[in-house]
Amino acid sequence: DDDDDDDDANLVPSHHHPRPKFSDYVKAGMLDIDFCVAVDFTSSNGDPRRPGTQHFSRDGMMNDYEEAIEAIGSTIEKYSSTQEYPVWGFGAKYGGKVRHIFQCDPNSPTAHGTQGVLDAYRTVFETDFIMSGPTEINAVLRAAANRSKKYYSAPLPSPQSNVMQYCVLLILTDGIVHNLQSTQELIRKYREFQLPLSVIVVGIGRADFTEFHRWNHAPSDVCGRFKFVEFRQHQFDPDTLSREALLNVPHETVDYFLHRNILPH
Repeated sequence: DDDDDDDDANLVPSHHHPRPKFSDYVKAGMLDIDFCVAVDFTSSNGDPRRPGTQHFSRDGMMNDYEEAIEAIGSTIEKYSSTQEYPVWGFGAKYGGKVRHIFQCDPNSPTAHGTQGVLDAYRTVFETDFIMSGPTEINAVLRAAANRSKKYYSAPLPSPQSNVMQYCVLLILTDGIVHNLQSTQELIRKYREFQLPLSVIVVGIGRADFTEFHRWNHAPSDVCGRFKFVEFRQHQFDPDTLSREALLNVPHETVDYFLHRNILPH
């Protein structure tokens, strides 16, 4: 899956069209990337008021969550026309009840652009929440899948409307998820259903992310449209963080379009 799209053209018999590239769809004005962001507010992140914890931020210095959002979001928004993105949290308690998904900004279901995502994230710290657990991401996966199902059932490109939407879900977490096997099955199922959805998980902090790394190296039929990146391996280089996180998205997007028999025109 990490091969360059150009290499794939050699695998296609000569009487077929060569495999289109991601850039062909972009140039044809056919692609609109929808971006969903989900942030981990479980207690293992530590008290956000204490220096050295994952959510701590002061004097305009970004924490690792914010840096990851900015690096990846600023790349994605180049391919997004509306730039209205849902921003969810998970793993926090409100009113004594653990919420595996909640809207970061209670006053707005979406945020505008990467800056809006950062603002929505910061809004959580003004609310009456308690960090809790466990780290459970299936609810945010289902929410992103529901968005992408709408894109799957939208009309195919026509002279009136040429644009197809594809969804990228970015999950930022400081540890391995609670029920990894069921999470893997969900993501695998979404690929089998050919939903227009890629899932990127960025690991924040120094947890043992071995299971995520192992998942990363599974074959694509086992792995699904999934990519894991450890933030601290790219901590001082937002460009390589973004490039590594989004590495598979062009290939996965083209796969989806070809499955739907949609060629750039």
